Parts: sequence; C-alpha cells; structure tokens
Amino acid sequence: MLSKSREKWGFVLPGVLIVVVVLLIPIAVALGLSFFSYPLQRPDLGIRFTGLDNFSRLLSDHNFLNSLGKSVTFTIGAVGAELVLGMVLALLLNGQVWGKTLFKVSFMIPMMMVPVVVGVAWRLFLLPDFTPLGPILEFFHIPFDTSKLLTEPGWAMFSVILADVWQWTPFVMLLILAGLQGISHEIYEAAQMDGASKWREFWRMTLPLVLPGVLSVGIIRAMDAMRTFDLVYILTSGGPGTATEMVSIYNYKIAFSRYDMGYASAVSSGVILVLGVVIFGLLTFVNRGGKTR
Repeated sequence: MLSKSREKWGFVLPGVLIVVVVLLIPIAVALGLSFFSYPLQRPDLGIRFTGLDNFSRLLSDHNFLNSLGKSVTFTIGAVGAELVLGMVLALLLNGQVWGKTLFKVSFMIPMMMVPVVVGVAWRLFLLPDFTPLGPILEFFHIPFDTSKLLTEPGWAMFSVILADVWQWTPFVMLLILAGLQGISHEIYEAAQMDGASKWREFWRMTLPLVLPGVLSVGIIRAMDAMRTFDLVYILTSGGPGTATEMVSIYNYKIAFSRYDMGYASAVSSGVILVLGVVIFGLLTFVNRGGKTR
C-alpha cells in the first residue's frame, strides 16, 4: 500500500513542483514586495517596509481606477461578443454544413497566431494609408473617416475589442462546439415528436445544457482578457491619451518607466485579489447551477 502511495506521488510531484515554482512563488514574491518601497531609480534609498501604504495609495489613484475601468470595459465587450459569435458559429458547424472541417481549420488560424503579430496585422489593417476599409465604404457610399479608428477614444477601444474578438472567437467556438456534440440526439428526436420548433429547442434544451460550459469558457476568456497587454500595446500603446490604457499597460508604465517596483507589485496584487473574488463567485454560481440541473 505504501509503495502504491509513493508511486502516485511520483507522478503528481513533478506537476506540483512546476506549479509552485512557476506560479505560486512569483505571486508570493509580488505580494510580499507590495508591502515595501522599492524605487529602482534610487538605489541609495534601498528597500523600505511601508506596510499598507502602497494599497492605500492604490485606492486613491485615479489613474489606476481609470485603467481598471478600461480593462473591465474591454473584457465585457470582447468576451461578450466572443461568446455570442462563438455560439452562433458552433451552432452552424454542429449541423450538416458542407466543408465543415475546412471551416474549422480556417477559423483556428487566428488563435494560433502570436498576439504581437495580431496587433501588428490589425494596426496595418486599420491605418488610413493601408486599410481597404476606405474604398469599401466609398463603394457603398458610407461616409466614415477611417483615421478615427485609432485616433478617437471610442473607436480606438472598439478597434482593440474587434482585434481580440477576431483572434479568440474560434477558441470559444471550439469549446462550445465540443459541448454541443456531447448532447444526445435522442433528446432532440423526442422534442421533435412533441412538435417543438428549432427556436424552442434552442432555448429550452440546447442553451440550458451547454450553459455551464459557456460560462466556464467565459471565465477563462475573462481572466485572459483582463491581463491583455501585447495586443493593446502594439495596436494603440494605450492611446489616444489613456483611452485604451488597460491596467496591464498602466502597471507596465509604473514598473518600467517610473521604476516603482513596490507600487507596481501592489497594483498586480490588487488586480489578482479582485479577479480572485469575482472568479470565485462565478465558479460558485456555475457549480450550483450544475448541481440543480
């Protein structure tokens, strides 16, 4: 019995060590550093313990609260659009569609690209000198100045969300499609015998059955969207002004422009704490929903 227990730990221990070294130790170091003042540009001051000063400063930092609001706006807009589009595409590909495999492979191309490459590609696509949108809009007689897409605050946020939706909708689509394919066809056959319409089948059967999976996908994407950096930095650098300055970009500026490592760690710790509370609540909701069903 003891040898079997050791054998199990032999399989589990490498994974546990990787998680501790790669994930838990950096988080613990960042959390610990948030209680200190550590200005890299003033090594003569050294590292001083400041207690909760960085966190009290965080709560009164309007720039931080503004960047956090921008991240929330970006996350809600991008993840919401990805869930809707992913559901629509998954429903289409779950049926009898010609060239289904070709469509799946084509849709997966964006999510296989590095976010930096996506940012560069979309920046070139949206620049007035390169974008094909201008001639297309002129052909349909739609008066719109394409230079606004990266120079006006509202349109800049829209452009960033659009690029993220383009890249990650296939990921959402594949996971929802996997959930749809796990639903037994006998359920739909019974509903059709009772005279249920396609719309009724979706609202009363399909959606409730895949909803836990959809919510789980939404949580995964929300966590990823809240920490988005490279795509936004390449596309807009947080501009114009601070219109697209996500909390990750604001934290980058504090750490590597102001070299205030203690306060930058406090920003990271604050975001992790907020995300942890929100995600815990969402996971509790998803688990309770699954048990009631």
